[in-house]
Amino acid sequence: TLIKFEKKLKILTFIGGSGFIGKSFLDAFKRGVLDEFKISKINVISRKPYKLKKNKELLSKKIKLIRGNIKSIKKIPKSDIIIYGAENVDPKYYKNINLAMKNHIKSINNFIKIIRKNNNKAKILYVSSGAVNSIKKNNFNLKIYKDLYAYLKIYSEKKIQELSKDKISNSIARCYSFIGRWLPRTKHYAIGNFINDALKKKFIKVKAKNIVIRSYMYADDLVYWLTKIAINSEIKKSTIYDVGSDESIESRKLARLIGNILKKPVKLRKLISKKVEKYVPNIKKAKNKLNLKVNYNLISSIYLTVNSLNNE
Repeated sequence: TLIKFEKKLKILTFIGGSGFIGKSFLDAFKRGVLDEFKISKINVISRKPYKLKKNKELLSKKIKLIRGNIKSIKKIPKSDIIIYGAENVDPKYYKNINLAMKNHIKSINNFIKIIRKNNNKAKILYVSSGAVNSIKKNNFNLKIYKDLYAYLKIYSEKKIQELSKDKISNSIARCYSFIGRWLPRTKHYAIGNFINDALKKKFIKVKAKNIVIRSYMYADDLVYWLTKIAINSEIKKSTIYDVGSDESIESRKLARLIGNILKKPVKLRKLISKKVEKYVPNIKKAKNKLNLKVNYNLISSIYLTVNSLNNE
């Protein structure tokens, strides 16, 4: 049963809002994407709020930036919705295994402690990863980035789920791949690299040595989905949803598509492996239980992203 949105205005607090999802939230909020949910104010708790201050178009009187590290802060402002998205996604960060594990575990445990003490009426959403779904056995090689990342996400998911014992509403969003203005274009995101190549270089370079299949949800859909999932969190048990688009595409075809749109040639790396790496969500639960849908297809998402970058 869908929860009806009360007429009362709501305060949303985002933990770790200086990255792609956080910036996409603020952008969408300013443009009215969240009006349906009666979100009146957003607090952002971040170690590096100065990163957001550089993008003044994201800020307004309804957005409050709070400098703080979730690993050590003592309290979170009174909120109706709290989204925990503070975990690092950069593979380089996980090269120091012990440090990454220590910071991750200390941060989520401190968050849980704060919620139990001061925010037990808020609805909690944990931003997890589709990487969790790719782990078939509880057998991790923590020296491998993907295994370590999934292991830590699973650890946090279990901590969030324990909030149900304290009658605290919570949900988990296993997020896949996305596209939008704020997606980094020079890091480990293929679609961001392709768009950056098309805008700044002579050709689009595909580095994949094997067949890679992905799907890409537009940032506005991501923000809308996460908010609706959070608001529909239940006390009885933590519900887990896959979040992303179900329109899949192989990386070479994606590069050619972007090349055609931006009129740039594509340079392909020779395939040296027949291995197929597929990373596509199953969004039937989100569609059926919450009536969610993907509003932007891949082509429109690319056009919207490119147009927003051209207008910077």
